[in-house]
Amino acid sequence: MGHMSPLPARLLSLPEEWTLLSLTDSGKVRDSNQAVVGCVAAELGELALRRKLLVRSRKFKIFGFDGYRTSPAEIQVIDTSRAGLPWADELLADLERRRVSEQRLSLGQWLRQRREAFSLHLDALAERGVLRRAPGTRSVPFRFLSSERYYPDPAVRDTLIAELRAAGSGQNQLDEHMVFLSDLVSSSLLNKDLGIELRVSQRLDRGRGVGTVGSVPEDLRHTSAVLASSVPKNRRYQG
Repeated sequence: MGHMSPLPARLLSLPEEWTLLSLTDSGKVRDSNQAVVGCVAAELGELALRRKLLVRSRKFKIFGFDGYRTSPAEIQVIDTSRAGLPWADELLADLERRRVSEQRLSLGQWLRQRREAFSLHLDALAERGVLRRAPGTRSVPFRFLSSERYYPDPAVRDTLIAELRAAGSGQNQLDEHMVFLSDLVSSSLLNKDLGIELRVSQRLDRGRGVGTVGSVPEDLRHTSAVLASSVPKNRRYQG
């Protein structure tokens, strides 16, 4: 497959990390619907991490644990200044235009409409050498549905999986970025494909907002939980 220059995983944005993890060693997309919706959620997560937006939904308590209703949930833009990434700046401007015209930003509607996100980040990773593109033969509306394949740089992806595995052990305090990524991966059950387990004790601590996520502000934990809950689960691991 040729050599690809290693790139430290943390230099990737949240949607780029999600995109990388959504691919198999053979260059195929694990679950196309999950990959697309998860990538849109990860984009919003990146903007939340940069203090540009929050996702609001109804919160409730059940046996002392936090719960969140993903419907209805709304995107709240809190800062329209530049985010520092071209795609993020364009996304933020689009969200603000829609907020002005529609008065509210439905999370569910946004997740359904921004279907091009996954292809956008596939291309970005290929341009940076984190993925190697192998041309396909079929012509379809979305490139990732064709026979075209994207082979991940094993060094970058293995580093990222190792970070997630360490986060799942519950031994270290999680930073905000890793809370968002691990929430997306565990809620969607993508962790099972990656061989990553989250301890029961850590799941309980997250529900109470303590333990390894205790230093993360509540509004960010709320946003992360709602975004993660909106991503379709892998059907192979349900039931």
